[in-house]
Amino acid sequence: MRIFISVDMEGASGVFAEEQTTLGTEAYRQACRLLRADVDAAIEGCLAAGATAITVADGHEKGSNLSAEGLPPQARLASGTPTSHSMMHGIAEGYDAALMVGYHAMAGTAGAVLDHTYSYDVFRVRLDEYLEVGECGINAGLAGVYGVPVVFVSGDDKLAAEAAELLPGVECAVVKYGTMRTAARLLPPETTRALIRDGVTRALREHRWPAPLDLAGKPLRVTFTRTAACDAASLLPGVQRVDGRTLDIPGGDYRTVFHMFLACTSLASQVRA
Repeated sequence: MRIFISVDMEGASGVFAEEQTTLGTEAYRQACRLLRADVDAAIEGCLAAGATAITVADGHEKGSNLSAEGLPPQARLASGTPTSHSMMHGIAEGYDAALMVGYHAMAGTAGAVLDHTYSYDVFRVRLDEYLEVGECGINAGLAGVYGVPVVFVSGDDKLAAEAAELLPGVECAVVKYGTMRTAARLLPPETTRALIRDGVTRALREHRWPAPLDLAGKPLRVTFTRTAACDAASLLPGVQRVDGRTLDIPGGDYRTVFHMFLACTSLASQVRA
């Protein structure tokens, strides 16, 4: 059994403050240790369920938050940026299931810890103008291109609710309960590690996995926080400007839609006016 693990930091055990996710701070170094413990717990769960190969994609910021040192021989670490698949660095056909560890809720979610959607320039992302999605949905759609179902997520309670609505039957490990954007009720790391390990094992042993998320043909409507950000993103060929802060990425092959979304967020991030 081959397993793909996409890793973010904002949803990791013990993380609740911006400083913890900012490269170079002492709080960040502590958060890296907390994140690594969550990842190790997920790997233990995979091995207990019979996994023979595991890819861990370091998806936070520059992809330099985890070390390959100490990983079991069944695991490989995908690090660095930029890559064509961003937080899903290394996803491909042949994986049996995907896990999302340390994930957070979409931008604008009340009470969610460090909520955002790929970039703080993004206010909202919708499919077909109706269903709002965050990083969980955007990335699960890319896994779906390769026929890989997302069977497990870990993060705060708001992320768990978001994932359960989008991916019925997904296993969720709640490692903290959000109060405000930078405030949460935290569980002890020993408790969360057990939740993650046991949740992963249970998810992988379950024979009724959620279906791979199929977003083929669905357009993305992206609303930015600032008109200047949308101005920059609208320069990408193929997108359609809707209003001052909103543009549409046309539906089609979801890999192309995904790459266009990444390009839009990258262009938007260049403008700090």
